[in-house]
Amino acid sequence: MPGPSRLALLARFAVLLGLIGGALRVWLRIWWHQRREGADPKALVLAELRFARRFVAVAVRYKGGLIKIGQVASLRVDVLPREVSEVLARLQDRVDPHPLGEVEAQIVHELGGALADHFAAFERRPIASASLGQVHAARLADGRKVAVKVLYPGVERSVAIDLVAARVGLWLFDFLTVADLRTVYREIRESLLGEMDYVREGRAAEEVARNLGMDPEVAARVRVPAIHWPTTRRRVLTMEFIEGVKINDAAALAARGLDPAEAARWAVRAFLHMIFRDGFFHCDPHPGNLLVDGEGRIGIVDFGMNKRLSPAVMAMLRENLLATVTRDPARYARSFLAAGMIEPRDVAAVEEVVRISFDPAYWNLTPREVARLDFGEYLGRMRSQMKQVRSFRLPDGLVMWGRALTLLLGLASELAPGIRPLDVVGPYVMRFLAGGAPGGPPPAGAVGR
Repeated sequence: MPGPSRLALLARFAVLLGLIGGALRVWLRIWWHQRREGADPKALVLAELRFARRFVAVAVRYKGGLIKIGQVASLRVDVLPREVSEVLARLQDRVDPHPLGEVEAQIVHELGGALADHFAAFERRPIASASLGQVHAARLADGRKVAVKVLYPGVERSVAIDLVAARVGLWLFDFLTVADLRTVYREIRESLLGEMDYVREGRAAEEVARNLGMDPEVAARVRVPAIHWPTTRRRVLTMEFIEGVKINDAAALAARGLDPAEAARWAVRAFLHMIFRDGFFHCDPHPGNLLVDGEGRIGIVDFGMNKRLSPAVMAMLRENLLATVTRDPARYARSFLAAGMIEPRDVAAVEEVVRISFDPAYWNLTPREVARLDFGEYLGRMRSQMKQVRSFRLPDGLVMWGRALTLLLGLASELAPGIRPLDVVGPYVMRFLAGGAPGGPPPAGAVGR
């Protein structure tokens, strides 16, 4: 299918190199600031904010992989100032839709024949549009309503340019951060390429549905759309249409007599099942991907971002979480060392980072309590101490694991602001710590009971 011209791709790459140059200038200001006495930290934050706003403007204009990269970066509050993270968090994976002619041409190219050969009806106006593709409602010949997800023609070329620029930028700044940015790049690359393969996404949805089906209570309260394989290809995905409202649309839920907090509890339970019991999970639990149908069931959609954790990473997380539950900084640091995430010389520095995070002033707070804190001071302490850890390396899967868990806890905080994080994750974490295998009945007192 036709896509951006070579000239357009070259212009895109030039803009991205300009962003990298802007980031380098900001870093030079940081470097100079750290060596001057009496420098104004507010001026430095303003420079970082200007760059973040510029990145957002470029991402919204050029779309493709830039929005995804910005979303992942917004979660790195350990590296980025809080103000910068908040600007990047404004990136919404929603863009102006492409013309219907382009979408129809892509469907015909993938499925063959005419559009009418595959769908009895096809709505012209998309029900959702994002950086890589858009979704249209349609009907099959037997009358079933389906959602048809279509990859934008030629978007693979744009993403390839974005990934080249991301690799250059992350390589350049690898020495500036605690984390090994090469690992971050690999995870971003894998995620973006996976999101452009709709056959892979369909198989991921079916695997998650099978796994959630191991818990009858979750299966009764959570829906995963069935895939219609005859009209699914790498760039076209046809799935069951789930009628529902966004999980955070309190007014719409109230009109249906549904409780947002109850909906949040079942969504959390489903994702904790994926994360802590299956090791294969949907990485993007934002409200746009969580719908509540008329019966109060949670519909999970858009499985493009998914991740499988290796047994070694699951074992590391188990030990790490046990150290967290027992508030044992030494054990926490040893779990990093055993997983090869740090070298022996950094054990003491990691222990100090953990002591800060275990400070009673910040421990297991409700969202209301967090709102009363000077959280910027806490993150500043964390970043300052983490700079002392020079050998930190992220294992494969941890970036997306952190993304999913952060979004999940954010959702729970929004819809159930009085809930404490350990109350949410506690039951599944305890089963996970005990080495529980996927499947089987959930632990007593699990979220959602």
